[in-house]
Amino acid sequence: MSVALSQSERASIDQSIENASGLPNDCYTNSDWVQVERDTVFSNTWTCIGYGYDLVPGTIRPMEFLGLPLLIVCDEFEHVQVFHNVCRHRGHRLVECAKEVNGFIQCPYHGWSYGLDGSLKRTPHFGGFGVHNYDGFDQSKNGLWRIPCATWLGMVFINLGGVAPDFACHIQPLEHRWSEFTGIGGLSSLRPTSEGTSVEIEVNANWKLIVENYCESYHLPFVHPGLNEYSPVKDHYNIVAGEWGGGQGTRNYSFPERAGTKLPKHSNWPSGKKRFAEYIALYPNVLLGLHVDHLFSVILHPLAHDRTLERIQIYCVGDESSESCYVTCRQLVLDEWRKVLSEDIVPIEGMQRGRNSYAFDGGVFSPKLEISTHHFHRWIAARYPVEIKGSEVRAKVAS
Repeated sequence: MSVALSQSERASIDQSIENASGLPNDCYTNSDWVQVERDTVFSNTWTCIGYGYDLVPGTIRPMEFLGLPLLIVCDEFEHVQVFHNVCRHRGHRLVECAKEVNGFIQCPYHGWSYGLDGSLKRTPHFGGFGVHNYDGFDQSKNGLWRIPCATWLGMVFINLGGVAPDFACHIQPLEHRWSEFTGIGGLSSLRPTSEGTSVEIEVNANWKLIVENYCESYHLPFVHPGLNEYSPVKDHYNIVAGEWGGGQGTRNYSFPERAGTKLPKHSNWPSGKKRFAEYIALYPNVLLGLHVDHLFSVILHPLAHDRTLERIQIYCVGDESSESCYVTCRQLVLDEWRKVLSEDIVPIEGMQRGRNSYAFDGGVFSPKLEISTHHFHRWIAARYPVEIKGSEVRAKVAS
């Protein structure tokens, strides 16, 4: 039988926070859950697969996502699309490494070629030597399998199962929430910094533990004593954002004053909230941190049930922020967040190792400081299959 939550496990997670327990150990330690999550958690919403802001026209970039070979393509009009990275002829992987191409993607096996729009263009000798087609074969029906995709802040999102609502509807609640700080459309002024490109951290833990940790501030005094000095846990608040995310915020983020950074700021940021910052997990796998003078994003790429790659990018405000006079400030911000995120590795990996003990039964939650973490557990559980009388049903995914 494939893996599933029991009815009692699901019911326990759905309790009020004072009485709830978390996801069972098996969800973190059993590799069979990886495919279950791919087919439920990651397939039924918009999932981020990487950064695409550095793609130039004619660039193709292969990648693996939860065992699926995918291909990110930037066409001559700078339009980004995502396809399954397999030839429609015999299923050979089309591309093994990122490169620029001259309008065509060619399979190395039999030479079938596709346009950057995924359409099948050439089928050499398919009808016999020197005959490149045959009656009854329709090239228009044999293009690459396209995956619905969208780009936002330079990040590439896919709708793997094809059932999620339009991306603009998906991201609108977050943009609306943050318009209080940046103004309407203010996020579009953010620019990725060159210093942040290719910053990666590998964590020997399940991706969910990283999200759980990110959603709460309870651990700050113990894990991040430096961060707690300029962003004290007593000034943090919980964020529960319905079906699209959750996290925490602070009323007192004073790193710029302490570090002496003077980056350009959002012009519409409320004068009475200059020290506010918010840290939101955009479910399932993007972590975002918004500040008056920068934003960071972390894309979580599950490599296995117990390994996750974090891809980190810093964004600053406006074109001016990329000037050389701000290079030291940009580097200080990047170095600080790299330090903070690295400090999380030890406790996150410690939780992963702890999940191997049958003495742990899902744990308990602080009713004041872990509201968002509990919310994430419920969000995940609502998407898992549930075992009923020896069979399985798929949990109903909330719209």
